[in-house]
Amino acid sequence: MQASIRLTGETAQAELTALAAWLSREDEFRGRSAIGRPEARPGHMGGITEVVIVALGAQGAGTVLAASLSVWIRHRRPSADIEVTGPDGQSVKISLRNVPEADVEAVLRRVLER
Repeated sequence: MQASIRLTGETAQAELTALAAWLSREDEFRGRSAIGRPEARPGHMGGITEVVIVALGAQGAGTVLAASLSVWIRHRRPSADIEVTGPDGQSVKISLRNVPEADVEAVLRRVLER
């Protein structure tokens, strides 16, 4: 199972690189995250944008990823927006300028814990 994280906005590419580096320092995701191109979903055209792809190996890895992402967002507060797609294909798009910090982790968990 895997999750993909896409950033959009003016600083998206730099933020994506920073996010990949952040996740590579997390014990749970070391060697399990990389920048790549997402697979096209059935009925959708493939995109050229890059994403951080995270392998969710263990039970509860979605919860750990949601917590890690929320900490990264809190510390960086990038101007880019984030879209997280969980293992079941469900996704959530968050405008980081408009979501209270307290709500970010809860929103991410709903997608990643399915």
